[in-house]
Amino acid sequence: MARVEGRTPPGLPNCLKKRRLLHEKEISPELCRKLGEKFFALGWWDDALEFFRRGGVADGLARLQEQAQATGDAYLLSRLGEQDPAVWRRLADTALAQGKLYFAVKALRAAGDEAAADSLVARLGQGSPQQE
Repeated sequence: MARVEGRTPPGLPNCLKKRRLLHEKEISPELCRKLGEKFFALGWWDDALEFFRRGGVADGLARLQEQAQATGDAYLLSRLGEQDPAVWRRLADTALAQGKLYFAVKALRAAGDEAAADSLVARLGQGSPQQE
C-alpha cells in the first residue's frame, strides 16, 4: 500500500487519539498488533514501531528490523534498541549501496567503527555528520 500524505487514513487513530492510546494504562496487545499492522502496511514505520513495542508484538518488531536492514535505515534500526555491531555493519553496507551516506556513517559509528566512518566522511569530502 502506498504512503498517504496529509490526512490519517480511515480506520487509524489521528495523532491525538494515537497518543491517548499509547499512554493508556492498559491497552490490548491485539489492538496494538492491529494498529501496528495497519501502520506497517502504509509504510509508517515509527507509528508501527510504537504500537508493536507497546503491545509486545515481537514478530512485528522483527519485521521492522528486516525493513531497516533492507532499506539501510539507520534511524529506524536505532529506535529498535541495542544491536550487535555485525548488524550495524550490514546495515552500513546496505545504506552505502543505496546511496544513503548519512545512514552509512551513522551505522558505522554505531558498530564502533569510527575509523571506517571517518574514512567515508573524508572520501565524501563532507563535514562529519552529527553523532547522535
